[in-house]
Amino acid sequence: MSDILSLRGKIARILPAGPDQADDGTLVATGTVYAIDPVGFTVQVGIRGGVVTLPALAGLYTPGGLARVLIDANHARPVLVLGPVTPAAGTVLVNVTATATGTVTISYNGSTYTIPTVAGTYTAGQTAWVALNTWGIPTVAVGPSTSIAPTTGGATAPSTAQVVTATATIGPQVSGTWQPSQGRWDNWNSSRYGGPSNIYQGNAYGSGTLQGFAGYGNQIVNLGAISIISITMQARKNDTNGLSAALTVQGSPSGTQPGGAPSSSGDTASTGSIAPGAWGGLTFTGPMCAAFLSGAAKGLCAVGSQYGGFGGTSTPGSFVLQITYTKHA
Repeated sequence: MSDILSLRGKIARILPAGPDQADDGTLVATGTVYAIDPVGFTVQVGIRGGVVTLPALAGLYTPGGLARVLIDANHARPVLVLGPVTPAAGTVLVNVTATATGTVTISYNGSTYTIPTVAGTYTAGQTAWVALNTWGIPTVAVGPSTSIAPTTGGATAPSTAQVVTATATIGPQVSGTWQPSQGRWDNWNSSRYGGPSNIYQGNAYGSGTLQGFAGYGNQIVNLGAISIISITMQARKNDTNGLSAALTVQGSPSGTQPGGAPSSSGDTASTGSIAPGAWGGLTFTGPMCAAFLSGAAKGLCAVGSQYGGFGGTSTPGSFVLQITYTKHA
């Protein structure tokens, strides 16, 4: 037994206790600093071909300098500016552009600041030593100087004109049907025609008006789309009751199944009449695409008056969105 324990101990010392340090490299990227907002605690950075404003940790940032950016491991999106790669000096030499009693106007990294002075006589056209706060923003002039200030032009965010078209296939993360007459989910035909994930609409056979729902969570918002050109969808009519029906859907603010009846509003989109076991397609209207782009809509409700049950998460391909959109290159 002692030999076995000894062997296990040796193996434990050989094997790493966690991921290798190099494995974390892709979670931090480097971007160019374009703007700093110490009031909102954000920094605008250029990263991966785009320009984004992100929450940031305090640091002596320099416009035009580099900053380290944390990348979300699950969605591969920048989420936080960790700090400057090379922090600015705490005190910098800048050009004086104007003076007044107790204040001085200076130019630093392409921006103009009017800040209080501590002591000394300042002259427009000459220079001054200025202290920076923890965000790299000038806060107080600590003394005049006759030395020449280094050239600092700041940085301007690049044009966002480089836009490309992309496509995405987004399936529902949850689906089901709310039956108002019973006040619960997935009660209607829960063991037939595809089960409780089916999406019903209409009123027949004593069901009361059924409210089918499909939720897509944050999948569409997480595309980072600039615009959505089109969204199309196919649906299969799962119930084999011999009746054909046209499916009508409307955007819902819910991305997950709500506790009670799902809500929906705005434009609707409809298929043609679908026979039992057959498929039908529909195309979202412009306002529907806009609602999914902004995140105002994250799900769909079946609101048609013709009774029918359509495939949800248990029916591959049904209620799966085909999205054409634009994004930064």
